[in-house]
Amino acid sequence: MVSQEPPLQFSLSVPSHARVGERVPVVLRLTNTSNRPVEAHFVGRTIAFDIIVESASGAVVWRRLGEGAGQSILQLKTMAPGETIEWRDHWVPKAAGHYRIQGRLPSDAGDRLTVWAHLEVR
Repeated sequence: MVSQEPPLQFSLSVPSHARVGERVPVVLRLTNTSNRPVEAHFVGRTIAFDIIVESASGAVVWRRLGEGAGQSILQLKTMAPGETIEWRDHWVPKAAGHYRIQGRLPSDAGDRLTVWAHLEVR
């Protein structure tokens, strides 16, 4: 049996460094890397996405969705070959340190659509 890459690739883009009190842009991207249409399942009437920022100790210092993912409506979308969907938001750090940022796209795929990045705040 030949192993294939999943047709949907999820990525997170953040700068590697930031300053206290300045906006840190966060971009999540979902791309259909296959040469065929792929059906993607999302949560929410407006597609829900979450960003979670953790300190070096693992404590959550900010979460975009707060306590929940919002509406639990299932949305089906067919993504064309090569199509990319982006979600954007920002976080404003209040203290210097090393942080881990998680991008999460709630779906019926579970944690498969979760990615991490690291950020140093000065």
